[in-house]
Amino acid sequence: MNNFLSLGTVAFAVSFLVGTANASDSNQAMKACLHINGYNVEQFDTFDWSKAAACHSAYRLGTQQQQLAELRNFLKHNPRYRYPGQSNNRCFGKPREQAFESVSGTAGTWGYDITVKYKDKMPQPCYETGPWDNRDAD
Repeated sequence: MNNFLSLGTVAFAVSFLVGTANASDSNQAMKACLHINGYNVEQFDTFDWSKAAACHSAYRLGTQQQQLAELRNFLKHNPRYRYPGQSNNRCFGKPREQAFESVSGTAGTWGYDITVKYKDKMPQPCYETGPWDNRDAD
């Protein structure tokens, strides 16, 4: 039982150290905002947290605007991703050709007579597979 507890304690300590070693960019930005505004532990009760929060909010807003600009640029060059189920459609946005030349129908005594004239040869469908991201293709 003691071995199990000591093993659990070691596992917790390792996971804690690994988790704190990989601090996110947002956490680093918050630390920088606290440092810029002169925070120290002795001022915890009297520190003006709104200044640090405003600084961090500006950081997050800037990050979100960068991500949104990147997404808009991607969608501008890859419009097929705007529509559900079209991301793998190789023929998206290209004219499609029908397999027949003409269709005619007449009403007869016992129903309809439909005539379809098919083409002798069909052009090749969209065999080119576009890249995942078309921004480099321009």
